[in-house]
Amino acid sequence: MNTPATSPLRRLAGLLVPAAVAGLFLFQIWQVELSSGRRIGIVISEAAAGGFTIVSLQPGQPAERDGLAVGDRVLAVNGHEVRKLLDYHAVAARFTRAEPVVYRVLRGTEEVQVTVRPGIPLPWLQSALTALTLLAYLAIAWLMREQAGGDLRARLLQLFTIAVALELAAPSSEQLIGNSPLMLAAGLFYLGITGIQIGLELHLVSLIPERQAWVSRWPWMVPLFYAAGLTATLLVAAGFLSDGLGLGLVPWSARGAYRTLFHFGFPAWALGVAWLLGRQATRHPEPRGRQQAGLVLIGLLPWVASVLIGSAHDLLGITRWAWLDQWPLILLPFPVAVFVAIYRYQLFDIELVVRRGLLYTALTTSLLLVFYAALGAGGALFSHAVGSQHASVWVIAGATLLLGLLFAPLRQALQRLIDRRFFPERSAVRQRLVALARELPALGKLPLMGRHLVGQLTGIFGIDSASLLIATPQGQQLVTLASTLVDFEEQFDQSFLLSPDDPGIQLLCRAARPLPARQPAAHSASMAQRLHRLDAELTVPLLAQQRLVGLLLLGEKRDQRPFTSEELELLNLLSHHVATVFENARLFESATFEGLTGILRREAILEELDLELNRALRYHRPLALALADLDHFKAVNDRHGHLAGDLLLKRAAQALAAPLRATDAVGRFGGEEFLVVLPETDLAGAVAVAEKLRQTVADLAVELDDGTLLKVTVSIGLAAVDAEAEWSPTALELLAEADRALYRAKGAGRNRVEATGG
Repeated sequence: MNTPATSPLRRLAGLLVPAAVAGLFLFQIWQVELSSGRRIGIVISEAAAGGFTIVSLQPGQPAERDGLAVGDRVLAVNGHEVRKLLDYHAVAARFTRAEPVVYRVLRGTEEVQVTVRPGIPLPWLQSALTALTLLAYLAIAWLMREQAGGDLRARLLQLFTIAVALELAAPSSEQLIGNSPLMLAAGLFYLGITGIQIGLELHLVSLIPERQAWVSRWPWMVPLFYAAGLTATLLVAAGFLSDGLGLGLVPWSARGAYRTLFHFGFPAWALGVAWLLGRQATRHPEPRGRQQAGLVLIGLLPWVASVLIGSAHDLLGITRWAWLDQWPLILLPFPVAVFVAIYRYQLFDIELVVRRGLLYTALTTSLLLVFYAALGAGGALFSHAVGSQHASVWVIAGATLLLGLLFAPLRQALQRLIDRRFFPERSAVRQRLVALARELPALGKLPLMGRHLVGQLTGIFGIDSASLLIATPQGQQLVTLASTLVDFEEQFDQSFLLSPDDPGIQLLCRAARPLPARQPAAHSASMAQRLHRLDAELTVPLLAQQRLVGLLLLGEKRDQRPFTSEELELLNLLSHHVATVFENARLFESATFEGLTGILRREAILEELDLELNRALRYHRPLALALADLDHFKAVNDRHGHLAGDLLLKRAAQALAAPLRATDAVGRFGGEEFLVVLPETDLAGAVAVAEKLRQTVADLAVELDDGTLLKVTVSIGLAAVDAEAEWSPTALELLAEADRALYRAKGAGRNRVEATGG
């Protein structure tokens, strides 16, 4: 089956559109070369009293050199009266480069004759700029063809950029001096393509960042956009055709229709576009939506400004600024802004572009322009005041030093202000990540750190799930440490792991940055299976000094949007910090905690006992300890094997640790014996805790691969130091007391608690 992007019709359109644009542009260059010998460097407008008025002169061109002036009304050329622009083109067809042409003009109230020698240089720079702008618009159209899918915005943007490219590629009537038929055809083509652009652009901006409520409420508005644009331009085209052919087909003149369209129609179009985008850029409830509308508006602002300023100049009779006619320059910012947003930051993912590429660049440029303007004015005033031309050198030197000292701090302060004012949500995300990075080391233990990390990430980024895999110290296999999806200790145990030699893991290590889950999954079937089970959309490697410490797997966002480029950057920065924190914690735990049970080693729990005993004796506080031994554990090893025994030992250790307070400590004393230290606990409290531990272990059931259920009980002996007691035992003496109590519990039938006190 042919998909829309690869159907024969689309492939044909993909070839015909660039070919048509290229053909029109080559034809434009050819016509510019032909007409350059007839041109004198003027911009003209038909006058109401007949003839035409010169509205601007190109500097250094024949008209300016030979004496024509802005405001002159041309009455005749080489003795031929010119009442319409078509009359002038008929006369200009006989111009020859450098051959004198006599213009009779009305200057104020006086008629004067000016002899001009036509012929201007070929505008290669203008043609090069037009070519660059064409390429930019065609690039947007091509990207939209590849990525449009079912997104109507992308399809409209594709059609709009094609329409603009065709308009730019076709020769304008000003470039066809002396060729009346082609000038007429060019004018009609321009009006038709402009009518289409009006409808497409208004329709497009009504869908950015999403379909606006009024579009759904009044669906007839969208067809109205197209009808209004085409009707306005067709009415002008009818007048243009009527005057051009001299048939009098319509009651209005081309001049009047043109003035109405350019002075009122185009400004209404520009203001409508700016209002629709500006409203969304300031009022959309989501920051992402505001930023999407903001970038598109920034790209269109030069065009909006040129339309409004040009119309105001014409209405007020002010000479048009030269840059208002530089359409390639005016139209170029829009495709550049959209191209960067689509190609580098995903479709309409524009925050970094606006914040760094546009706002910050504009800020820096503005500061530099203000500085150098002040520098030039200050140097001139200082030189004038002291009467020395060399004084400005000292002003420039001092000001340059001042720039070096103050510019960077000032720019940074303004950047922070922009971040707080325009991007508060992103600043909040960064602050939460910084706080998370500070919180992790304080948690101390790997499981606590892992659970806190995945829990916080789901809230910060609004994702469905997060999982953390940590490399084991021995073989560097990646074992799941924490997940918001399931309890891996209960459901996966140690079987859910990944080898460091896995191709997907190797890809992540080489990339050293967050990657979409589909990329490593494409390199490894085993990893693809695990990523699917964890609903992973994004993989974030945790690397410390180019060594893999762990792997973060993040699920899909709840709003179904992709991760933005800045979010990926923040995750990358966080990953380096997290990798260092977890590596340090892992090294500490490897020396302090057992790999099998996850509780303290013998040396560590005895050190904890010494510390707590010294504190209790010094400050006269209660302290208790419990010595626990699994009953008949040797029989489990003999009957089911040591792997089953290790699994039971691990689960029993976890069962003993689970009910304890954060201030309590549990460690493996040896074999199947465990030592529990209970600060601020008297003997009665210790008995209650021990009974709870005994019951927790008795309720434990461990299922083996063959379905066998293993159960075990525990005997516990207690010893304690009361706050008011005069007895000051050593740690060994207290352990001996607990051991004797444990012996009594064993002798009394096991699965019980016995206590003694001092």
